[in-house]
Formats: sequence, structure tokens, C-alpha cells
Amino acid sequence: MEEPLVHKKGEERLVVIEVKKQLYLAGPLIVGSLLQDVVQMISVMFVGHLGELALSSASIATSFAGVTGFSLLSGMSSSLDTLCGQAFGAKQHHLLGIYKQRAILVLTPVSVVVAVIWGYTGQILLLFGQDPEIAMEAGSYIRWMIPSLFVYGPLQCHVRFLQTQNMVLPVMLSSGSPHLVGALGRGCRRRHSATSSVS
Repeated sequence: MEEPLVHKKGEERLVVIEVKKQLYLAGPLIVGSLLQDVVQMISVMFVGHLGELALSSASIATSFAGVTGFSLLSGMSSSLDTLCGQAFGAKQHHLLGIYKQRAILVLTPVSVVVAVIWGYTGQILLLFGQDPEIAMEAGSYIRWMIPSLFVYGPLQCHVRFLQTQNMVLPVMLSSGSPHLVGALGRGCRRRHSATSSVS
């Protein structure tokens, strides 16, 4: 129990190399995950400018969507971590695509069921005693989120497909591209409004 974890200087160097590898893999995944979550946060922030009713409704709808839809799809797609990881480690690369396609085929009908549940979110919230106005607004808000369900499942499968092959930079770059487009759009809008006000 009192023996040191690292005995020799060479082993110490191996630990440093391993930590660097882990950071190289984990860093882009953390950034990509944060960028994906920021999209929903920004939506709720914009809705906050519309008043308390809209903010309450959007917050409840986002929480309901996270629990009943996004977490479910993310959890189900996490089986690819094991399957694709084993296939990649065994150098059976042809199985990676097969596992990914099967996962997408399984998640699509699940997304349909979740979409139906989301369609009745207002009524479900009323059953649990939520304020009628907030429940109806939340139902309206979450119905606009239904198309994102059918993209989220394949996205999670694709992320895990790339992740098991140690390709993490594409995940980060693709997660950041919507933010870059949004920032460019805001910049163009500001320039346009500034030139119109001058003329």
C-alpha cells in the first residue's frame, strides 16, 4: 500500500504522455458538448426578453424535452461507445458503419414516439397540475423543437462513431459552426443597420 505508483523516471514520462493523449481527446469533446448545449441556452435567453410567461414556458419545455427526449436518445446511442470501440480495437472497421446505421434505425422510431409525446406536452403538464397558461405555451414551444429530435439521434450516433476512432476535432468544429454562422449574421446585420442609419 505504501509503494509509489510510479517507480522510475521512464514510467513517469509514460504517465505524462498518457495524460497528454487523454487531454487531446477530451478537450475537443468537452468543447463540442458545451457548444451543443449552448444552443438551447441561447434560445431560452432570447425567450426571456418576451416576458415571464414565455420564459417559464420555455424553461419547462426545455427541461421536459431534455428528460423525455434528448437524454433518452443520448443514453440509447451510448451503446455505440462499447460496440464501435470493440470493433475498432479488433480492427473490424466494416462493423463501425453497420453499428452506426443500426443505431440510427433503432433511434428513428423512438424519436417518432417521443415526438408524439411532445405533441401532447401541454395536456401532460396540465395533468400534473401546471398552470394552464404556462402548460399551453410550453406545449407550443416544444412542438417547434420536434424537428430537432430527428437530427439529434443521428448526431449522437455520428459523434460516438467518430469518437471511438479518436476523431474528435470534427465533432468540435461541427458543433461550433452554427455559432460562427450566427456571429457572422449578427455582424452583417450590425454593419447593415449602421450604414442605413448613416445614409
